[in-house]
Amino acid sequence: MQKSIFVFLSLLIFIVFPVIGQAASFGDRVNTMSKIEQIRISTADEKVRIVLDASKPVSYKTFVLSNPNRVAIDIKGAWLSPDIIKETLVDSSCVGKIRVRQFDADTVRVVIETNVSQNGYEIFSLPANANTSIYRIVFDFGDGQKNLPAVVEESPSTPIVPTVAIPNSVQPPIIPIPNAMKGIRGKTIVIDPGHGGSDSGAVGTKGIMEKNITLAISKQLQGLLTDAGAKVIMTRTSDVDVARPSAEAVEELQARVDVANRARADLFLSIHMDSFSSSDAKGTSTYYYAKGTPASQRLANLVRSGIIEQLGTEDRGTKTCNFYVVKHTTMPAALAEVAFVSNPGEGQLLNSIDGVKKAAQGIYNGICRYFQ
Repeated sequence: MQKSIFVFLSLLIFIVFPVIGQAASFGDRVNTMSKIEQIRISTADEKVRIVLDASKPVSYKTFVLSNPNRVAIDIKGAWLSPDIIKETLVDSSCVGKIRVRQFDADTVRVVIETNVSQNGYEIFSLPANANTSIYRIVFDFGDGQKNLPAVVEESPSTPIVPTVAIPNSVQPPIIPIPNAMKGIRGKTIVIDPGHGGSDSGAVGTKGIMEKNITLAISKQLQGLLTDAGAKVIMTRTSDVDVARPSAEAVEELQARVDVANRARADLFLSIHMDSFSSSDAKGTSTYYYAKGTPASQRLANLVRSGIIEQLGTEDRGTKTCNFYVVKHTTMPAALAEVAFVSNPGEGQLLNSIDGVKKAAQGIYNGICRYFQ
């Protein structure tokens, strides 16, 4: 009997202690590893930015896979939070599906389906700033010619509001639109200030954030349209995410679309600032869905012309796109890239009270002409 008990206890020790040892080993490893806490995806103008938030500095290596074309990154000394969505489909022409998983005991692998060339993407890391203990790995995807986002640091914690005065002498005069109020009165217009909340959008010279400028212009435009008798609905009126804090990209964009579709609006306009890795890029462009209506194209054309008349910016044309907010809205819709925050001159102009007023007036004039 005693011998049987001894054998049983021996087997129990043999079975249990390795398990305890493994659990302890895993806990020890996690304490020294970096936790990948969140993946954030933002899209604008066929640019895609993917940000991985990590609790500690990490090392990584990248490589390319084919059939289909993919860019992969192995993050060493890292473990994946169970809360992270493992597979995401991105509504963009340059990035398809994003997959993230625990590749082995101390490696997290991210695989991104993409059709851009080697010059069309960039991967880099950013250290934690003074306000957070989060380290980041950033993936920027574009076409390498015009779509690559500016490489910037984390957005400043204090919002920058337009304060720099630009002399009126360098600005075109306001061009009144005959019978503007008659055409707009009673129309429901949804204005979508691009980005906001956890998504700063592009960050230009001297820390100018796209989300602040788009909101300033949108509020000024809201006043002009309301005075003309329109019912104006804003997707946001402050520095917030529309869907929820730190929402996934598609969820956030769908929330903006829902605002317009539920209101059965007569018109939807999304307001953005452009950005490029070269500070020489400049000008104004507008977009409409490639398979959209002629009304959307007309709206985009008129808004672009109105902005250029007021700001005197270079004409970059009206273009087709596959942007989520103009693709999924059910009314005439357009997206305006007012100017480049990455261009020192245009950035300063749009970070001024006068520049904001001129941009809003130009958009307003374009909308007035649309309803004439």
